[in-house]
Amino acid sequence: MRLLNIATDGRLRWAKEYIGNEKVPDYAILSHTWGEQEVIFDDLKNLDSAEDIGAKSKAGWDKIRFCAQQTKRDGLDHFWVDTCCIDKANNTELSEAINSMFRWYQNAKKCYVYLSDVENSTVDGEGESAFKRSRWFTRGWTLQELLAPKSVEFFSTQGARLGDKGSLEPIIRDVTGIPLDALAGSDLSEFDVAERFSWAEDRQTTREEDGAYCLLGIFGIYMSPIYGEGKDDAIKRLQKKIHEAAEDVASVSGGKSKSHNRGQEERLGKICSWLSAPDPSTNYHKAHKQRQAETGLWLLDGHKFTEWKERVGSRLWLYGIPGCGKTVLSSTIIEHLLQQCNGDTRTVTAYFYFDFNDTQKQDPDLMLRSLLTFVLLLLPYY
Repeated sequence: MRLLNIATDGRLRWAKEYIGNEKVPDYAILSHTWGEQEVIFDDLKNLDSAEDIGAKSKAGWDKIRFCAQQTKRDGLDHFWVDTCCIDKANNTELSEAINSMFRWYQNAKKCYVYLSDVENSTVDGEGESAFKRSRWFTRGWTLQELLAPKSVEFFSTQGARLGDKGSLEPIIRDVTGIPLDALAGSDLSEFDVAERFSWAEDRQTTREEDGAYCLLGIFGIYMSPIYGEGKDDAIKRLQKKIHEAAEDVASVSGGKSKSHNRGQEERLGKICSWLSAPDPSTNYHKAHKQRQAETGLWLLDGHKFTEWKERVGSRLWLYGIPGCGKTVLSSTIIEHLLQQCNGDTRTVTAYFYFDFNDTQKQDPDLMLRSLLTFVLLLLPYY
């Protein structure tokens, strides 16, 4: 876990990185919705040596400044913000963060909810309406940020304190449909699986797979993220993990332990961390968004593609000048294969993009690591 520290002179500095079971100092944590010009890790990675930082010119700096000031007011010296405290270019770190996020929010002394679309200074009259309409209540990741921390305080975009989870409980219950017991901190395992899934039913995430990954902490599940698998497959993997966890509990109650499933998952996570492979799904999603409807269907219907797909050990080479559409065409093929492999226990779709703009995606060794990671993560499910 990487925390920001507020030095005695008021400047921000990086605290040491806390690994494993190291004791973490008391800290505050920010909950918010992502917007334009967020301050990311790269903007602050040289924070300790810089007298001034360009990140202050970004719109997202207002959140960082607010969180630092509120943290100091509450007598704390450390805080965490997801936009800048995770190096999302590091696939291993991102995976660890996704699986640790619920616990990080749960262990925070204070959680500040920054409502960038609420300008009112009170929650009454029009202020209550604005509070209920806030985009914060529609996002997938903010569900665990509401439920995990003991102390959740809500602030307007000007930094006015609107109330906390306790004082605003009836309004939050009305907006979210979450039972008061859950909002008050009851163990989430007391609520059945279907009910917990229903809390996230209408919430949205930018990356479709996050619709499943944002629920890991809600169900107490460890699961390696596989961006590119699609939301449906991610949900299926999550449901499978939930079922296995329930079986473990039942087995322990009966005197038998099936903890090897969880141990196997942890070992798999360590192997993937050791491989430290780049994540090609970012390239896939970018190309997929650029693709127009029905682009590339001529290739999927062609004899050469069908023959390549059905013959073991065969190769299909797409060639052309730079910018002619090979990347977008490849995204069509990948989407087709992912859909075809859905539910097929005999096949796994693994892919990789070489990228001139990313040094992590220019090395054949890292390509092999990435493909191996795909196979390792997908085979346990299939």
